[in-house]
Amino acid sequence: MPDRKSPHSERELAWHAHLDVATRAPFGGGTPGGDPDCLVGEAVYDSLAVHSALHRLAAGITPDSPLVPLLLPALVAAQRLLTLRSAWIDYCNERFRLDPAADDVTSEMSRQYVTGDDVRAWARYAEARTAYAEATGAVRELNPVLARSCGRAGSANALTPDGLERSGLCLVPGMRTTR
Repeated sequence: MPDRKSPHSERELAWHAHLDVATRAPFGGGTPGGDPDCLVGEAVYDSLAVHSALHRLAAGITPDSPLVPLLLPALVAAQRLLTLRSAWIDYCNERFRLDPAADDVTSEMSRQYVTGDDVRAWARYAEARTAYAEATGAVRELNPVLARSCGRAGSANALTPDGLERSGLCLVPGMRTTR
């Protein structure tokens, strides 16, 4: 149940969801010039973080929130990607001879950042590509609404959850920039 006493609760949840989603390349727009199929594997891998962020937001807002009409389709679409994640990890473990129990940085990056050829070789590629298109479309529709909901003024400025306007660089604690 949402914390109705805190006027910033929904804004804070939206800010955290926006940050979690926007920092995932497949959902935030990707990298221009690369093989777009690389993003399919990356999105499947990142689906846990994206789904978790959207689920936390959905659990913390009221049913009459203006976020609901776009949040629910994005959450459902992210869930479809999430259902493929364990199969993706198993595929990467086998393909790259990774220890399934390994969670070191190299192993995790080998599961997240995969060449387009390796992604296309996955038996569930077509299913993943469809889920990826649906999820990125839904999340990209939601992202500007999240930005407005958390008080983001534009691409150069953002409001932190405590309401203080800062540049993106100032989101790093202790770092100061001049305006």
